Amino acid sequence: MIEDHWALERRAFANTPDPEFIYRSPSFAEGYARLLHDATDLRGGLSLITGEIGCGKTMLARALADRLAGSTCDLIEVPYPKVTPTQMLQTVAGGLGIQPPPRGKLALVQAIAARLAERHAEGRRPVLIVDEAQLATPSLLEEIRLLTNHEARQDKYLHVVLLGQPELRQRVKQRPQIDQRVSLRFHVEPMEAEDVRGYVEHRLRVAGWKGKTIFTHDAFTALAARSEGIPRRINTLVTQALFVGAMRQLTAIDGELMFDVADDQE
Repeated sequence: MIEDHWALERRAFANTPDPEFIYRSPSFAEGYARLLHDATDLRGGLSLITGEIGCGKTMLARALADRLAGSTCDLIEVPYPKVTPTQMLQTVAGGLGIQPPPRGKLALVQAIAARLAERHAEGRRPVLIVDEAQLATPSLLEEIRLLTNHEARQDKYLHVVLLGQPELRQRVKQRPQIDQRVSLRFHVEPMEAEDVRGYVEHRLRVAGWKGKTIFTHDAFTALAARSEGIPRRINTLVTQALFVGAMRQLTAIDGELMFDVADDQE
């Protein structure tokens, strides 16, 4: 119904990390540039990326993954860290092409160390991305720290990216051995009001929008206020507004309707 009524070719506001829909707000662009530099040029060992729920951390990781595809970096992803240290090491081993991974932890650690040294000699650099890292247990964080021990005189064999909610910063700070390894700390901020409009119109264009007014100025003002600049909230509110507007056969969505759908979400 939404796509037909508003003349769109596809869903524009799904809460999934589709790289086509990436909107490079100033905060996102800075975070991406610094993360890419840390992982590929600085090679510091550990990047710490935090942000409130729905601020776009996973999208930032997806943008990095897309940039690294086909490069000398081998990407290894742990999307949900509620795993044991051994399970995480098995994921790393698999990402390094160790098949099948050894069952015993000692053999697993030794195999990873050998493969990381091989990758380094070949000019390759694995990058481990751990999403929702605030959920990692202390033992898992310690295992991640140990992975950053693999190094040459001037270069780390593995770069680790930890993404998580703001409490991750405090959890890392409480563990000096990990905290001292952090070469980049970046907090993804919510979008400013002027970027909310840019974000919405960018996603509409990707979905096939031809430029006919869908949201009034008042609608964008209401959306910025009620979403607080959080992309996931924006997606939810805009989807609801588009649906209600289509159901009522409206030609545009105004601020009153946007406030109404926001009230319905509370």
